[in-house]
Amino acid sequence: MRLPPLTAVRFFEAVARHLSVRAAAAELHVTPGAVSQQVRKLEAFLGCALFDRLPRGLALTPAGQDYLASCAEALALIGHATARLGARGQRRVVLVSCTTGFAVQWLVPRLPDFARRAPEIDVHVNTTDRVVDLATEEMHFAVRHGLGAYAGLQAEVLVADDLVPVCSPRLIAPRRVPRVSDISGERLLHDEHRGDWRLWCASHGAAGVDCEQGVVFSRSNGAIEAALAGRGFALVRRGFVAAEIAARTLVALRAADLPTPLAYRLVYRPDVLLDPALRAFRDWIAAQAAP
Repeated sequence: MRLPPLTAVRFFEAVARHLSVRAAAAELHVTPGAVSQQVRKLEAFLGCALFDRLPRGLALTPAGQDYLASCAEALALIGHATARLGARGQRRVVLVSCTTGFAVQWLVPRLPDFARRAPEIDVHVNTTDRVVDLATEEMHFAVRHGLGAYAGLQAEVLVADDLVPVCSPRLIAPRRVPRVSDISGERLLHDEHRGDWRLWCASHGAAGVDCEQGVVFSRSNGAIEAALAGRGFALVRRGFVAAEIAARTLVALRAADLPTPLAYRLVYRPDVLLDPALRAFRDWIAAQAAP
């Protein structure tokens, strides 16, 4: 079996990922000349061009596209095997990026279950509103809110954005179930998406409710806490309050949820699943999200 020079393969993969010699050189901490030299060396070894050198940059040739797919997978396998050997006798770590609201309302309450199932694996949660670049940053998974189209990444729905009004049982006592007629402008609890209540009221025959009234919170967890305290109705994602509804610390209005195409999704590079610890986390969180 003829193996290519592995340094040249690594340099090629970086250039192909960035489609830039300069960016690859910065990532690899070498000069652009050294990168170009290694790519030419690999092309000579293979006997074909891997890149088209265009006036405004690089483009992979068909041969380069095919070779990149195999090289990326091979390098990922080597990286994960190295990590497993280096981690023997050490605890494994899964790195997850998400917003504070998602962490507080959905992820963190479920993590004790993962700790019981996989006590040898630690989950580190990095809370930020910034979109993490999984291709270049040291992060295994991210939770993103959107439509789910992320180039080169897998995206799996964790929490759909179907919205439901909830309140404390104390707010409607002695009745057990709230009605549309219980909702009024001064009882509205808004998060930063203030327009959601207007859409819900319009679709459920509550046109008389003044949706400009009520208290506005910068995060949805603030609206949920206020609802738990009996201060009014919060319009929230059902998946975020499933435990509270089951425990009847919150009660949901019996009406059709307001569906949207948006959702919170687990996003990751496909090669992370080659690592058994990372696959275990992905399989667990997918099971948590299942209906």
